[in-house]
Amino acid sequence: MLGPDEGRRLTALGSTYTTKADGVTTGGAYWLVEEEFFGETTPLHRHTAAEEAFYVLSGRAAVWQDGVETEAGPGAFLLIPRGRPHALRRIGDEPVRFLTLVSPAGMEQFFQAVVDVGEDALLADPDRLLGLAAEHGTDILGDHPAL
Repeated sequence: MLGPDEGRRLTALGSTYTTKADGVTTGGAYWLVEEEFFGETTPLHRHTAAEEAFYVLSGRAAVWQDGVETEAGPGAFLLIPRGRPHALRRIGDEPVRFLTLVSPAGMEQFFQAVVDVGEDALLADPDRLLGLAAEHGTDILGDHPAL
């Protein structure tokens, strides 16, 4: 059991992630994380080998998927099938808090790699960031499409 503020925490690419269960804990089945998205947007991207699901706890986000942007507030559930291009945009000043489930596990290793290499170094070398993301099953396809 983990308490409300317990779990391994890391901050990378516009979110703080508090891991509740990782691939080691779940035998690789999934990564469950409380995510606080404080960035403005994510790039358009897709996960080549994982489904991603978000349950909005607080705040508001716009989710771009299939050429449509939809707003999601507290209580909304979003499922992003593997391979589906998507992007998020924070609405308002308040960070968006999600309970995020990624199946199978592994995406947590990407965010740890960003921290280990250094986010500033990766942002200064976009090709290196694209390569690191691809190594961990994420294709970054471009800027957020609604901007």
